[in-house]
Amino acid sequence: MKAEQTWRAVLGELEMQMSQASFNTWLRDSKLIAFEDNVFVVGVESGFIKDWLQGRMRNTVERTLVGIVGQETEVSFVVWPESDPIGPSSKIVLPDIVEKTSPSLDVSSKRTMTLENFVSGPENLLAHAASQAISEQLNPAQSPLFIYGDVGLGKTHLLSGIKKGCDTKGFQVHMLAAEAFTNELISAIKTGSGSLFRDKYRSCDVLLVDDIQFFLGKKSSVEELVHTIDQIHARNRQIVLASNLSLKSLSGLGRSLCSRIEAGLVVQISKPSTETRKKILRSKASSFSLDLSEDVVSYLAESLQSNVRALEGVINHLSARARLLGQPVSLTAARQATEHVSGHKASSPSMSSEHIIEAVATEFNVTPSELCSKSRARRLTVPRQLAMLLLKDTAGCSLSQIGSLLGGRDHTTARYSCEKARVLLSSDDGFRAKADEVILAINKV
Repeated sequence: MKAEQTWRAVLGELEMQMSQASFNTWLRDSKLIAFEDNVFVVGVESGFIKDWLQGRMRNTVERTLVGIVGQETEVSFVVWPESDPIGPSSKIVLPDIVEKTSPSLDVSSKRTMTLENFVSGPENLLAHAASQAISEQLNPAQSPLFIYGDVGLGKTHLLSGIKKGCDTKGFQVHMLAAEAFTNELISAIKTGSGSLFRDKYRSCDVLLVDDIQFFLGKKSSVEELVHTIDQIHARNRQIVLASNLSLKSLSGLGRSLCSRIEAGLVVQISKPSTETRKKILRSKASSFSLDLSEDVVSYLAESLQSNVRALEGVINHLSARARLLGQPVSLTAARQATEHVSGHKASSPSMSSEHIIEAVATEFNVTPSELCSKSRARRLTVPRQLAMLLLKDTAGCSLSQIGSLLGGRDHTTARYSCEKARVLLSSDDGFRAKADEVILAINKV
């Protein structure tokens, strides 16, 4: 197996482990530069990203690599291209790298995220059609387009597909996660370059912002986005927003932003049906030239019912094992891959994260937007801890995803909250009674 294919499989699994906002910010645009002596050299766009990955993600990346290649390996992050780009005479050529792809190698999720290879079904047909229409001709009358749905159902895929389609028509397009928008705004304020920041985003033809639930509790970012939307709308250009939460659950963003979203086109993506999941599995397997029997397709479609990302992850895993170990894709291999990707035997549908948040909010007499905000009010602490535990154990969300959903918190906070909730379940009868009511509510779906 080529190093490029290995790194592609690693990115697939990391995208499942991390929140989409974090993956987009730190790893989406990474590039495999070289591979030698069991060291993957990965290029990133800035020293800031390099330092963050070296300090916070290196162990996770290396652990994922070991799980795929089956032996100890290391990763090294470098800034690429460097300020003094390497010329043809000194170009790096190392074993196990495909020469023709190294100059412009792009192993990011944008490599496969086009509208042409987006597998549509009844659950996402309108969202796909609206995205396709924008990529063909901007539609300011239905701007902003707001796409919402649970984690891993294809929102980022659609945004990336819109970007690619608009890029080919010569439009000026900016696509970024809400977290990156906020970080860039903060940096602009600190450096006194606010006018440059505003000009960059207000003058573009198409603005695509993913994971806008991250803006909850961030008043300055929301205000800046509202002004940006107004400027783009006045120029008859296009805005597309995506979120894991519905507009109702995003009421904490304020009436100004929500009313502008309501004036556009609001579209939901739901969990794919069994038949749609089978289509996704066949499509993904075909892109890897992987032969799947109908038994394997049916097993995977029934076992992994929570989101599309899980389906893609298991195909990445099966492809890596087939190429590295020469193992055929049997039903046994499919079961092992499913357990490896999901962390448990997937036998029943995962609950919607939004439904869990709403059920907890109702039981504790708070609002979903309060649970998802940055507020540290004491009345929110306990229900938020229960929500985090249920998102982990019932919906199968990663700690990073949980933190992103509930106020943009990091994975350590999510882990601590889950532990606190477990302690309360074993020691507090009142808390346990409320948890039972929440579980009854979510099981009615």
